[in-house]
Amino acid sequence: MRCEVCGREIMGPPQRRIIEGAKLTVCNRCAGFGSAEWSPTKPTRPAEQRAQGPRPQPRSDVDAVEQFALIEDYGAAIRKARQSRGLSVEDLAKKMQEKESIIKKLEQEELTPDPKLAQKIKFHLGIEVMEKDESPKGKILSKPTGPRTLGDLIQLDAKAADEGEEKDKPKD
Repeated sequence: MRCEVCGREIMGPPQRRIIEGAKLTVCNRCAGFGSAEWSPTKPTRPAEQRAQGPRPQPRSDVDAVEQFALIEDYGAAIRKARQSRGLSVEDLAKKMQEKESIIKKLEQEELTPDPKLAQKIKFHLGIEVMEKDESPKGKILSKPTGPRTLGDLIQLDAKAADEGEEKDKPKD
């Protein structure tokens, strides 16, 4: 561990001092600069959240987004909801604290809303643009469909060589 003041390696137990209002972990030499000692505390969750147990979290942001799919014609739904409330693009942008271009791109379906933006749309327009995705994630392909790789060429070459050997064998 290094001293947060001088940068030297701390030998022995580190000192925790308040130096000019900052809580720092320092060496014995720099501890004299501090006025008071402090002890680290672990942040706690409110009692009601602790009673509920650990909160489940998605494994990653990608997993969180992949659980949801956009509704069909989400741009038209946003435009219709905005117009039914008598809001212009500028008014909605100000309410949502977003740029006008974002709203325009959403309505033209040139922009896919992230979960945070989808929540803003739900709050301000009262519509869901994302729904729980119940469909399977996609086909599991047995063969790649993209361009050929070097490995593919080697396999093709090996198959061609095997077929050539079979042709060369005399038939009984």
